[in-house]
Amino acid sequence: MNRKVWDQLVSTAALVVAAALIVLGGLAIYGGHFGQQNVRDRLEPEQVSFPPLAAMSPEEQAAVGEFAGQQVTTGPQAEAFSRYIAGHLEFVNDGKTYAETSAAARVEGLDPKIAADLGAKADVLFKGETLRSIMLNAYGWWTIATIALLAGYVMVGAGIVLLVLALLGFRHAKRMTAQVPAAEQLVTQEGELAGLHV
Repeated sequence: MNRKVWDQLVSTAALVVAAALIVLGGLAIYGGHFGQQNVRDRLEPEQVSFPPLAAMSPEEQAAVGEFAGQQVTTGPQAEAFSRYIAGHLEFVNDGKTYAETSAAARVEGLDPKIAADLGAKADVLFKGETLRSIMLNAYGWWTIATIALLAGYVMVGAGIVLLVLALLGFRHAKRMTAQVPAAEQLVTQEGELAGLHV
């Protein structure tokens, strides 16, 4: 296989891959922006905000102080708020979960006052754990959207580089086409000169 054909084959393959990377990268960028905006659109109306820094305990300040006073509108904020909630849920029933507290409240023969107290704690834990789950779900989708966005930028960048290389390959193949007749002409002229000397 001569060099010209090889350059054309490789450049054509590179052009196809470049186009695929640019299209897929564009779709990934769109998907990433869509995912992040979707999370924002779901969180903003809820009006969930971190308390001001002064209202936080030293432990809370260390864990989520950078978000003090902010409304929860992004994935990282949602993840931090889920940790903030978890810290408060630890104190509801000595670190027990909703499932443990609810089961304890339904034990047969339990004093009605204790059962009511455990039932109220189970209600608080249920609401808190549900809100934590919602926040962590938002964080998960934000993370997926961010990965898609970054992958999209990388794919588009790689596609553009490959496109430039493909175009350079076609240019090189064209130069090879121009050089082949000149080389053939030189061989023909040498043959004619050789014939004159005979």
